[in-house]
Formats: sequence, structure tokens, C-alpha cells
Amino acid sequence: MSTRIFLANPDIDPGIPSYVDEALQVIQEGKSSWITWSAGNVKSVEVGDRAYLKKTGQGKRGFIAAGFVVKADPANRLNRLNRSPEYSQYSDAYYQHFFKDSPTVAIELTSVVALDSPLEDSFLISLPAMKGVNLVRYGGGQKLGAQYEKALDIEWENHCYKLLKLGKSAFLK
Repeated sequence: MSTRIFLANPDIDPGIPSYVDEALQVIQEGKSSWITWSAGNVKSVEVGDRAYLKKTGQGKRGFIAAGFVVKADPANRLNRLNRSPEYSQYSDAYYQHFFKDSPTVAIELTSVVALDSPLEDSFLISLPAMKGVNLVRYGGGQKLGAQYEKALDIEWENHCYKLLKLGKSAFLK
């Protein structure tokens, strides 16, 4: 499975702060948080892919949530409901719902940090294990290079643990 980066820009979607706050509360209660998120123009997202939400736009930029791509509700799957041949090859992760002109995918979030405390891009690109990574993304759902996946997972976990003491993160064990 791949690691996918989904973009979260509060300048474009003003609901993002409330989505993050809700996910933080739900995960603190010991449950996962389910969302649908734009996959941009990417047609290859698969059920089981690792998913990271990355805050973009004004202010600090970096990773704010992580989880896994899951199957969309069968009654709302894009590949089953839409008879257009262009959607027949999409995986079961895609919803019929679109954000702007982009299909959305189902994501089960298992960890989240406060919107003002992302795992910052500037920190990640300074790490030897992340040398050469391109964290500038132009569209959601893009793959992170396989050589960076383990390092991102480790740094994400460390970041969540550090913020847990401050009440600014939650994750399922």
C-alpha cells in the first residue's frame, strides 16, 4: 500500500478547523474519526493506503492527521453509482460526493494534532531520512515516495506523543 498526502487548506475550506477539533475530541474518546476528503485529480487511491492530512495555506504548514483510506459506504461509491466509464476503474474508496470538481475518498483518522501544531514541513525536510522529499503538493491524494514513509511515520508518532502532554493531540494505540 502507498502513503497518500491529502491537502487541508483552511483558506479554501473554512470548515477545516471544526473538522480537526471534532476529530481530536472523538479520538480522545478512544474512537476513530471518519471523514471524506478530496483526492484531487488522483484516480489511484486504494483502500488500505496510509493517509496523512497536510495543512497548507496561511500560517504553519505540515501534517495534522493520519489514518487509513477505507471503503466508502456501498450506497455512495463512485464506481458503483456512476455509470460513466471514466469512473469504473476507481477503487471502492471513492465516494459519489465531489469537492469542487474532485472526487472524495473515505478516510478513517486514527491520530490528529491541533491545527496550530502541525508536524512542520520545515522540520521534516531538515532530517537526513527525508533528504530530497518534495512536500510541496499541488492536489490531494498524491503519493509520498516509499523511501520516506517509515521516517514520516516515526516523526508523526513522536510529534503526537510530544503534543499529548499538552492536550494538543490524540491517537489510538
